Amino acid sequence: MARTARQILNALSRSTSVYIRSTTELAAHVDSAAAAIDKKRREKGQEPVRRKPELRPVTRAECDRVIELTPWQSLHAVARGYVLAGQGMGRGLAEHWLSLKFCEALDGNRAGAMDLTEKGRTAERWYKAMQARELAVGFGLAAAEHIVQQRYPDHIVSVVDTSTVLRAGWPLSVSQRNKTSRPRPDYLIEAWKPGELSKVTFVACRGNHQKPSKRTGRTRSTTVQQLVKGAELTEGMQIGPWNTTPCLMLSTELMGQGGIVVNALQTSGEALLPLRLPGAPGNADEEIRDKPGIPYPNAIHIPARHGKRARTVDGFQVGEDDFGWFGQLLARTGAAGLTAFAGGASQTAQYLTARQGRQHYDVPAFAATASVDDADIEIGDTKFVGTDHVFRMGSVRIEAFSGMTEDLYELVKKGRVEEYRQTAHKLRSARQNTNETGRWNGPISFHADGTVMALSVLPVRKRRTL
Repeated sequence: MARTARQILNALSRSTSVYIRSTTELAAHVDSAAAAIDKKRREKGQEPVRRKPELRPVTRAECDRVIELTPWQSLHAVARGYVLAGQGMGRGLAEHWLSLKFCEALDGNRAGAMDLTEKGRTAERWYKAMQARELAVGFGLAAAEHIVQQRYPDHIVSVVDTSTVLRAGWPLSVSQRNKTSRPRPDYLIEAWKPGELSKVTFVACRGNHQKPSKRTGRTRSTTVQQLVKGAELTEGMQIGPWNTTPCLMLSTELMGQGGIVVNALQTSGEALLPLRLPGAPGNADEEIRDKPGIPYPNAIHIPARHGKRARTVDGFQVGEDDFGWFGQLLARTGAAGLTAFAGGASQTAQYLTARQGRQHYDVPAFAATASVDDADIEIGDTKFVGTDHVFRMGSVRIEAFSGMTEDLYELVKKGRVEEYRQTAHKLRSARQNTNETGRWNGPISFHADGTVMALSVLPVRKRRTL
């Protein structure tokens, strides 16, 4: 029996359990699969693939094995993850609102765990591929943010698309057009607190529809292979000395045993970015330019280890001399994501460099793709401003809203990133949680960075007979 629009919205608001699997057995399976791949490459006379060494499980102290999450919160994570992915060419609908197509795909099962609905289990191959790619970002980022937040409980975590960041520092030459051939993590998570050094974590997210074996309960090969791939992607970028940046590799099983399961492994380390002081170089309120001359070839310096000499290899490396610039770049790219999420195209342009896609926000948008920051909603005593989009769920018209707390958005609009961070951190403890929504009549999700995403049913519109 088909669910009504109201039933679907209610399901998006219900808190459900998402399981996180991270064990020594999983790490051993990944190591074994990687060794088999390298053996085949050696037999063909090829070099082994570079990967992060010493993968290990996330400890229970760093992450609960079950996190409570509403489906709408996971879609909020999808939207934030993709908001700058195409540098504004869709200006909202192609990237920002792509999560809306999964509104009917998620619900809690009888055990209270997050699961795919009957409609979400469609056999269409293209839909499954899209789910595995995009929902994996939502659940993977939600799990990664949870882990990083556990490590730094008094910080705010921001997610930045890695490709958008790298464009400002690593220009492509004519012979380097196929950028996807150069491994790099999917996302950077910055844990920040005013007055303290920022902490950066690399994240690689993948997803699949394979189920664990009913007989053994073991993880299927696709999940293992995706975690192997995550170790390759995160190895392609370094901040400071080799292998000192912590990494999270995640593979989401959308049809896992008992519900949706996020498989996670990590590498240890700590990457710290220097303080940004008012009026000093690297302050996030100051405009940043593309950095010329940082090459791909032989950028990463690997020290002598396991009987091998020190060597340099291809990849993306941020040297210690560039830490201040990179911290400024992360903060400003994060601010661009906030304004894009709230629909402020011209405000977004001020934060991006030319190679990051500033021009896409400086030109008029096509009809049906524009996002304009002229909408607002009130939850309790707090006003949020941002952009909206109306779509249909069957015969019911639904309004989607995304934006920020009004006072925080005003600061970001005016280019006052450092003040935004100060204010956002002070307000984080008073931020509404998902259960404190007043009279709001639909799913709503808040994040500590000040962003909000919400749905509501629009009143029936009566058409006049002419």
